[in-house]
Amino acid sequence: MTGQVDFSDFFIRILDAEAQKIRAAAQSGQECTSFSVSHFLASVVQSSLFFGMASEALGRNVRHEEFASADPDGSQLSIDLCIPEWYWRELRGRWDELDDNLTATEFEAKRAQLKSIHESAQTIVIYMDLLANDLGGDILTEILLSMHMLLYLVGNVVDSNKLKVIQTNTNSASTKLLKRRMVKNGWCEKRLNFIDASPMFYPAFYFLSSFKPPRVNAEDHSSCSSAKCLVTNKLSKPLHRTDECLCDDVVVQVDRVNSIVASGGIPLVRTTESPLGKTELEVVPYTPSSRFIAISHVWADRQFGSAQNCLPRCQVAYLEEVLSSLPTPVEDWGLREWATDWRSSRPGEIAPPSRAYEYFWLDTFCIPQAVEHADLRSKAIQSMNLSYAAASHTIVFDKGLQALDAGRRPSSLTHGGRPTYYSPQDENLLDVVACIYASNWMGRAWTLQEGILSGQVVFPLRGSLGYLKSLRPDYDEGFGSVWEYIMTRIPKDFRRSAGDLLPRKIKVSERLQDESEPFREPVRHQLLTHMSKSLHVEEYGDYARTRADRAARFVKAHTLLQSRTTTQAEDIPLILMNMSCMNANAISQRKTNDARMKQLFYGLESLPTELLFSDCARLGSCTVDAWISREIAPESFGGKHTLKLGSAGFLFETKKGAQALDFFLLSSAHQSDRFRLLLPDQRDAKLLKYNVEALRRSKDEQPTAPTSVWCIVVNKESPERGARFVINRVVGGKYFLHFDCPLRLTEIDDSKTPSHAQQDPKHECGAVSLNGDFIIERNHEPQDLSISRPQNPEQYSDRLTVIGQAICGVVGLGERYLIRAIWGDENSMSALFYIFYGFCCYKRYQFNNGWRGLLMRSCTEHGWQHTSQIGTLTDDGNGFGSYRTGNHRFLSGL
Repeated sequence: MTGQVDFSDFFIRILDAEAQKIRAAAQSGQECTSFSVSHFLASVVQSSLFFGMASEALGRNVRHEEFASADPDGSQLSIDLCIPEWYWRELRGRWDELDDNLTATEFEAKRAQLKSIHESAQTIVIYMDLLANDLGGDILTEILLSMHMLLYLVGNVVDSNKLKVIQTNTNSASTKLLKRRMVKNGWCEKRLNFIDASPMFYPAFYFLSSFKPPRVNAEDHSSCSSAKCLVTNKLSKPLHRTDECLCDDVVVQVDRVNSIVASGGIPLVRTTESPLGKTELEVVPYTPSSRFIAISHVWADRQFGSAQNCLPRCQVAYLEEVLSSLPTPVEDWGLREWATDWRSSRPGEIAPPSRAYEYFWLDTFCIPQAVEHADLRSKAIQSMNLSYAAASHTIVFDKGLQALDAGRRPSSLTHGGRPTYYSPQDENLLDVVACIYASNWMGRAWTLQEGILSGQVVFPLRGSLGYLKSLRPDYDEGFGSVWEYIMTRIPKDFRRSAGDLLPRKIKVSERLQDESEPFREPVRHQLLTHMSKSLHVEEYGDYARTRADRAARFVKAHTLLQSRTTTQAEDIPLILMNMSCMNANAISQRKTNDARMKQLFYGLESLPTELLFSDCARLGSCTVDAWISREIAPESFGGKHTLKLGSAGFLFETKKGAQALDFFLLSSAHQSDRFRLLLPDQRDAKLLKYNVEALRRSKDEQPTAPTSVWCIVVNKESPERGARFVINRVVGGKYFLHFDCPLRLTEIDDSKTPSHAQQDPKHECGAVSLNGDFIIERNHEPQDLSISRPQNPEQYSDRLTVIGQAICGVVGLGERYLIRAIWGDENSMSALFYIFYGFCCYKRYQFNNGWRGLLMRSCTEHGWQHTSQIGTLTDDGNGFGSYRTGNHRFLSGL
């Protein structure tokens, strides 16, 4: 089998041979079911495809017995999804030997041959994975999972840049099987929507499928769906640290908190001791020079969530203990910290706690909780994004993670620096990353903005701290690991062409690679990458300057929220506004959730057309603004078609180079939820036939006039779908529409499915193609909700950045002038020169990171104060509301 280049043809010949056996069995009267077909295909895939690929990669024939392992009952042999250790070692050794002994041309020829076979095998696996959906049993799917693991391993060992590997696909049988396993292991099905938004490699997904989410409290998610999580947690009184504890509550200064919130500020809290030795809470307003920690927690854990603006004294003491253990961040180091960092410490010990942070922000203390202060509570909630954006760190408290014992080792925040905190053991990093990925905190809607807007995210574990940025091996092992990291990022082909200038092999640290588990480090790396991308999102690297920037943020936020839940529906528009860099403070707490969603959609002014095709609750049916959704629905956004808000309404627009959506006028005025549709095909002179299902929620149904004229828009990309509209009026080639409902289309082939021809003819509907401009009508003016300042003080405006660079340039020129004037020789090598030059560099660094930063934070703080002012909502008498902020007055449009 080794050396067979045209691998796909070889496999097809095997399939034909086995198909002849099935036909012979059918002719002899033997029963042939889909179950037997599944067994047949499983045996062919395993014997020919799996072992053929394994043999080609290894350069020798691999026998079935070498991969087989006994079942627990010892009755028969089976192929395990995990690749045996011997195969991993031999495969890597073979290709390392080829790399050493062959010339560049010979080695590339070998790799090209394997690449051709690898691509052919992947094509077959993709086809078989879709075919397995129609067959009974999981035997074939499990064999295909083995193929996915083998293909990934071969691609990872040979060269992941040359051999592309299959990622999860929601339509494949392998992905569906793993999702069913995850639900059985306690995952919420709504959480699994992350696969639609961010596909991953099969080894990582297979690992997650066997992983139970870290939860302290029992939760039953068996009844949840991809659209909604049915597990709700009511707000309960916080628990004590131990069952035996009977300590009293520590109450915050509520009046002080209320006054700061009312003035548009952010209250911060620190713990102090009274003369009698009791713990008290001091409240101060945030200033641009404040350094504080934001606390993010899961309310269902009953640790720091309370409706009384107070917490048990033991919980406050635990919080203070964690805060005091945080090391000073590198960006806040001065000359003393840098000098101390290089001093040696005793093995196994860390530097004393720095107590770098006195103040913290916690919603229980910093958001008014009393019913009589509902206005202030709403105002503080809508400003939560500013609190997390301004914080130096965000500490995440999740009981499932706090109970995780991942060991500990002294670590540093810098490469080769002095240990300042305890991090998890490197061999446990995969478990740490997986637990964070599967935690309840990662599944909540509010924590999305808390994680994204935060500069640094820290997870307290049992005996250690997990910094998100440092959850990888060798993070602090000095410049040796830095050199190793740089070398691994240089392509192997380039290192080969560089000859002896660069090493062709990279020495991998023992802590980096577990020889017995070839997938462990790649799985950890991918899970961490996925998690980091959902918390450090590229679209949020800077504040939104234009309408297109805000639209891109909305699309990303909508995608990430599809796998997150919230118990309060009215939170969704607030989170989307904050994530889209829009002024959520402009929303009055008296407005309904529908009004908030409408205000959000009108404020964005540019929206993806796919929102029309989503199966979700809407504001109504056949009325103005009925198309606006009430909730987040699973959806993929291609970016080819958009809805742009104009003077008349939302106009359908198509990206340059993309195929426009097709609009058709329906021949029937009947508002049926199921009908047969005949569409003209522009390419062929024939009719395309579809079975159409209207996706309508019972609350959305509204009666329409019997003389209504209907049209539909069809997106013929797979899966085929569309939306139905009422044509309200036509003016000069412009069609003004009212949304009815989304549609699902299934193409009919009468030659293969003659039963469809028997469908009731009164439900058959013809259609005529329409050309023109199509506009979804609007009913009010949009409100300007854009924020002219960045949400995060690290995201400075362009003007401030240019000013800062100009100041640095002037300082640099002055420095060079002084050096020339004093020494007369810019290249002087005297010790005095280096002392003076080092002092100048330090002062310049201090200015860049100190005074300039303080200036920019002050300007940003002024912008925050301007955009966070909320006045009283007034009625203009014409159906629109307005609010005042500073000396400006804007229409709210609601």
